[in-house]
Amino acid sequence: MPPSNAASDDPVFSVTELTRGLSDLVEEHYDDLWVEGELSDFTRAASGHCYFTLKDEDAQIRCVMWKHLTQYVYFEPEEGMQVRVNGHASVYERRGDLQIQAQAMRKAGKGAQQKAFEQLKQKLQAEGLFDAERKKPLPTFPDTIGVVTSGQGAAIHDIQTGLERRFPPAEVVLCPVKVQGLDAPQAVADAVAAFNDVPPGDEQHPDLLIVGRGGGSTEDLWAFNEEVVARAIAASDLPVVSAVGHESDVTIADLVADERAATPSTAAELVVPDRRDVAERIRTLHDRLRSQATRRLQDARQRVDALVSSRAFHAPARRLERHQQHLDALVDRLGRSGDRIVEQARTRLEHLRERLDAADPEQPLRQGYVYLTREEGPPVRSVDALQTGEAVRLHFQDGTRKAEILPGSA
Repeated sequence: MPPSNAASDDPVFSVTELTRGLSDLVEEHYDDLWVEGELSDFTRAASGHCYFTLKDEDAQIRCVMWKHLTQYVYFEPEEGMQVRVNGHASVYERRGDLQIQAQAMRKAGKGAQQKAFEQLKQKLQAEGLFDAERKKPLPTFPDTIGVVTSGQGAAIHDIQTGLERRFPPAEVVLCPVKVQGLDAPQAVADAVAAFNDVPPGDEQHPDLLIVGRGGGSTEDLWAFNEEVVARAIAASDLPVVSAVGHESDVTIADLVADERAATPSTAAELVVPDRRDVAERIRTLHDRLRSQATRRLQDARQRVDALVSSRAFHAPARRLERHQQHLDALVDRLGRSGDRIVEQARTRLEHLRERLDAADPEQPLRQGYVYLTREEGPPVRSVDALQTGEAVRLHFQDGTRKAEILPGSA
């Protein structure tokens, strides 16, 4: 017999109502959960969103991870990999599919991340990439310093501020890259290779590289534990200073680099000398050179005087006549040579002093210039950065004064 018709008062749901109700029910009970399973059908869409399936022996469930969350995945997902996913369950209403909206992804298994670190560390160590013999010395006075880090954030600010304070003549060339997420390792490696490809005669050819980022979690720093970054640093013809995270953080990049700086700020102190130390060294060399030149001149004069006053020299008149002119010329030449050495040294030292004076950031202030900052912060470099009515501070050679930005024509 055919089934009887439903009663007129029985509720009838539309498909949308049913799937939406199921989604609300699922999200209420499974709002925050971890699911472990085998990774399958992993796909990264052109939008940057990632779609994949988690499965075990008896079931499977679809998953989606939005683009802005993929930067916190510290490894490259691969087919068949055992992973743990954190997120909330929901129903994709257009298909009526149960899915997980993933917030985070980790490799499954206790210590999987540390195990991967130790395996790569042992592999590279066996190849000799950590050996002290292969590490290159840093130049004493670098003219140009290449920096591979994020274009935004504290790391580049700390490096630039430290270099300007310690050694203003050094120029910084930044190659901004992603420093966390799936794309970060290759981006860092490509930037290191790109700096090495800059021709030596180019004004952006660096004398050394600083590679790193500011502090963060282990996942945030993981790009610098990837093999592609380690091999790019090892293959660099330019000396590389690794500056990743905080002092307690040690990455594979730190072990491969020619020098390791505990922080980006420390990297700035490591790669350039302090200008005050340079000035003191110049003064010391000047005094030493002058003293040596004077002593050599005095020794030469004493030897000549001793020769002239000796009995053997005075006894034979003919011998005296033969050597008198030669000795006079010798004395004159020694005197002129000593004066020339001292003058050359003085000229060179004056040139070095002029270069240091020109690099002194307070020199323009002593000539009547001022520079502008906000109440707290770095110098303002563009009129477009200021707003009408904004409070600013004028810095003179002998102090500061507050000011306010008035309306003006563009």
